[in-house]
Amino acid sequence: MFTVSGLIGRRKIKPWGVAVLSAISVGLPTIPAFAEKTFGPYYIATCVFCAFAASFFTLHTSQTKVEAERSEVLEAALEPLSSLMGKILVDPEIYDEKHSTILKKLVETAGELAHADVASGLYWLSPDNSELQLSFTNEKATQRHFEEKFSRGGEKGSFLVEMALSSSGRSVPDIRKDPDRDRIYMADDCRSAVFIPVKVGTTQRGLLVVQAKKPKYIPGSFRDDKRFKTVVHLIGVVSEIRKPSTDGRPVVPGQNKSSVDDPEGAPS
Repeated sequence: MFTVSGLIGRRKIKPWGVAVLSAISVGLPTIPAFAEKTFGPYYIATCVFCAFAASFFTLHTSQTKVEAERSEVLEAALEPLSSLMGKILVDPEIYDEKHSTILKKLVETAGELAHADVASGLYWLSPDNSELQLSFTNEKATQRHFEEKFSRGGEKGSFLVEMALSSSGRSVPDIRKDPDRDRIYMADDCRSAVFIPVKVGTTQRGLLVVQAKKPKYIPGSFRDDKRFKTVVHLIGVVSEIRKPSTDGRPVVPGQNKSSVDDPEGAPS
């Protein structure tokens, strides 16, 4: 139904590509140096400069591609999803199916924004904030056996509930180097992750978990990516959309508050 690029992390120029370009850049000034038998400080400085320039250009180009691809992923997802959001507000017949479809696609998009090879899952908090229940996942999360439920009683469960109730979550670029590695839940063979609370206003609703098999596939800076944050905010908003009444009137939180409960909305 919806398509996204599926290429983030796959078009990046690999380390061997940087090495090859650096070798070429060093080799170019070497040819005339051999011919003239001049290997002095100017030759060395030229080689160093060429290698640095090649590496910088390669890495900068790689990062630019990733940023462009992330924007494409978000744009490809938001247009059809925003259309569906409007429909479920007024059509009770499609609400049950499409409400879940929107949340699932948002969870998949969150993972796609991080890297092409990541697992993403959404856990909802229980009313008493003591448990987390897995509700939506992408295909990778299913393959890596994301656990269905966590409770405060266990060490890893307590960590995840803490993250769900936190203000900004947690990044884990490499679990093996993290001081909390014994407390942090990681799915099968995963090494990097980000845990982001899902909120509606100031109310905590759940936890979005994104994990990858390789270290630094999900860098610490990704947690603050505005595109990623947008998807997380939308998950919270969509979770609050209620099934419309049969007369087609949308039902949204706070719509039917009385003027007694809302002094600012009371008639003058």
